[in-house]
Amino acid sequence: MLVKLLAAGRPILLTVNGSDVPSLTGWESRVDCVTAACADELWTVPGIGEISVPAAVLIRPDGHAAWATNGPDDGLTDALSTWFGPACLTT
Repeated sequence: MLVKLLAAGRPILLTVNGSDVPSLTGWESRVDCVTAACADELWTVPGIGEISVPAAVLIRPDGHAAWATNGPDDGLTDALSTWFGPACLTT
């Protein structure tokens, strides 16, 4: 399923198991938001091992995770700016 979502060539903010959707203000026109359910409690990450399923993951268009969290969205703004440019705020 992730391959199908990435076919559009856009970044994805994936929220898992009913977690609150972090704010994408300024990037909402450039980042797709997808909500998913996951029955597993652990994910296996190559080179790292098993981790708890995160509440949210920012996935680059090449499929790599740029940011993840199990709590507040601390650092999301920095990750969005780093990978996808500054926020576009309209007045």
